[in-house]
Amino acid sequence: RVAIKKMRDEIRLDERERARFLQEARIVAQLHHPNIVEIHTIVSEGTDLYLVFEYVEGHTIDQILQRKGRLSVPEAQWVLHGVAKALDYSHKHGVVHRDLKPSNIMLEADGTVKVMDFGIARQAKDVMAKSTMTGTVAGTPQYMAPEQEEGVVRAESDVFSMGAMLYEMVTGQRPYPAAATTASKINKRYEKPSRLAADLPPALEELIIQCLEPDPEKRPRSAAEFRARLDALKASVPAKTG
Repeated sequence: RVAIKKMRDEIRLDERERARFLQEARIVAQLHHPNIVEIHTIVSEGTDLYLVFEYVEGHTIDQILQRKGRLSVPEAQWVLHGVAKALDYSHKHGVVHRDLKPSNIMLEADGTVKVMDFGIARQAKDVMAKSTMTGTVAGTPQYMAPEQEEGVVRAESDVFSMGAMLYEMVTGQRPYPAAATTASKINKRYEKPSRLAADLPPALEELIIQCLEPDPEKRPRSAAEFRARLDALKASVPAKTG
């Protein structure tokens, strides 16, 4: 079984964007890691382009949060340990995800964490935005680092997104609401996690706060550092989807 995605018409009808999309898909297809949903092959048929993905059976973290409200600290550790391993691998191969969010993280029934849409979905959104609003940076504002909104993307941008996801997983709320703005992130206008969940370990709150720093130089410098600090809290246990 596989999952097949068809290229959007907005990309298919623009030859230059189609070439960029195909180039990026080929780069992502070279990523082979247990915590990354793989692209098996890229099929071109006439002007249509199809991406054939590994089929993953499970639930997205977004779906799990909708059902449970929030995750326990060990559950959040387990999920983001897998995400950080995937990112550590991809960053070493020069690939930044750029659109990390709970709906792009899958949890299989056996507890395996899978990161989806490594750049591909983001590229599609970029093209769609350009077709309607010139100069607008597309993405998911609630999880996007402020520098991304200025067109700058670096490994620490993914670290910001992991911090935003960790915040949401353990508190049940996003650090920034749907109308998240660059100004709100630069001024750090978010509720302290411990005010929403008083039982959070201080070291966990400190990690979240550092990840949400508007200056990427002040964040954990790598996914590996993020994972090490997260794991140091205490031993993680597999999360359950049931």
